[in-house]
Amino acid sequence: MWNCLYDITMQTPIGNRYGSMNVTVNQNHVDGILTILKKATPFDGSICEDGNCRISGQLITLMRTIPYDAVGRITKSSLWLILKGEQETFEVSGSVSDSNVSAPKEQAL
Repeated sequence: MWNCLYDITMQTPIGNRYGSMNVTVNQNHVDGILTILKKATPFDGSICEDGNCRISGQLITLMRTIPYDAVGRITKSSLWLILKGEQETFEVSGSVSDSNVSAPKEQAL
């Protein structure tokens, strides 16, 4: 089992939107929280050993809730997904957040 926090960018018709994605992988199951558009929503799905995955969840906008299915790849260093809603498709990409990496320890003099 492993867990990573990613800084993500979602490409939309009105410009890029920025957020985060907290991902937990346990064998062939993936789940977590997608935080974007000032809303945090859960997702879950399946993942292969090579990182190829399929997840489902919801995006909550100011105007509506968009159920989505996504396919792509999640690794311990980066992610890339195509989210498909009822009428729209969004590309999401990201890399491990700096806050996910432990700070280096000071060396004794």
